[in-house]
Amino acid sequence: MKRKETSISVCIALSIVVAVFFVPPPASAYQWPGTLTISTTGTGTSVYAQTLSWSALLEEQTKMKVRVIPSDNYVERARTHKAGQYVISLNTPTEVFTQIEANEMHATREGGPYDTRLFWTNSKNPFGFIVSKDSDVKTIYDLRKKKPKIALFTPSTASVLHVKALLAMIRMDEKDVTFVPVTTWANSTKSVPEGKADVAFAGPTASVSVEAEASAKGIRWLDYPKDDKEALARYARVMRGISFGVCTTGVKSANGVYMAANVNQYYVRGSEDPELMYQLAKWLVDSYPKYKDKHPHNETMSVDVQGEILAAARHMNYIPVHDGTVRYLKEKGKWSAAETAWSDKNRELVARYTKAYQAAIAAADQKNIKVVPDNNEWVALWGSYKKDFPLFGVPAQ
Repeated sequence: MKRKETSISVCIALSIVVAVFFVPPPASAYQWPGTLTISTTGTGTSVYAQTLSWSALLEEQTKMKVRVIPSDNYVERARTHKAGQYVISLNTPTEVFTQIEANEMHATREGGPYDTRLFWTNSKNPFGFIVSKDSDVKTIYDLRKKKPKIALFTPSTASVLHVKALLAMIRMDEKDVTFVPVTTWANSTKSVPEGKADVAFAGPTASVSVEAEASAKGIRWLDYPKDDKEALARYARVMRGISFGVCTTGVKSANGVYMAANVNQYYVRGSEDPELMYQLAKWLVDSYPKYKDKHPHNETMSVDVQGEILAAARHMNYIPVHDGTVRYLKEKGKWSAAETAWSDKNRELVARYTKAYQAAIAAADQKNIKVVPDNNEWVALWGSYKKDFPLFGVPAQ
């Protein structure tokens, strides 16, 4: 009996030793992937610098290798994100609307709609038009008194649309303008102080605007006509999903100027791991106090602002929100049944465009129609497939 009791005692002791020294990791421990890739706008933009400001801390804390890849070619970034080369892509809703509807330069075989989801809003940015400090263009309507040279940042569909919106706002025909093509955001802004263009679309918070403001010629921002509601409505019809307001941030020359405002957001594909997106959303909120002061735009990264942006967008056709983000927002009380219905409806709309685009390409191939944006036959064919589809950035029905 004593031997049996001793054996039992030894077994119990061994079990205790195993339990103490070989405790399995907690079920809640999350294993971050080895790398995380983020595609952003070019190096001269404020949102590129902002992404670096928080992603450096993310890399330090999670041991992931976080790669932030800047590019001024907005259309190419959308194509490569569609192809799966990046996990996260940074863009404005207007550019994403254009991409999903396959308008302008997005109407390519590799481009166009795909299962795009909103992950997180990262900034609320003012945008406007600059002239040189000594320009004889004092108001936005003075542009009609001359044939102005306007910088045209062609790789960004949204930037091109802002120029078209400006012309629609002041009722000016494109034939009365000389366009100066530029290939980078920085060159667009610099074109004015360098004397290459009379006016350019620019952002007050971009680092290149600081440089332009400090140049010998300097810059001045043109007020949008805040009392002309019809003019602003014409602008908004071209640039869907934007708002207007007085600029209170960025370079001094822009402060107090009435201009357009838009948000920048991080997007992912619908197929991205919901657990990864949930954990990343959680990290952004939990670590917010540690990175919020590293860049002025980071104030928009708070969970409260996410709720505000979604509330503002809920009246319109928009980008559906990724499941991982939804899960986290639900936990924080920032998501309701109304948001679920709204996001699901938007998901169906994106899927509708995606399916139709694939069918249109198949039809084009059967008819030997080249799928390129400057082929009117292709543009007309795709237009016939989507002619009854609701547009993005307009009130939802």
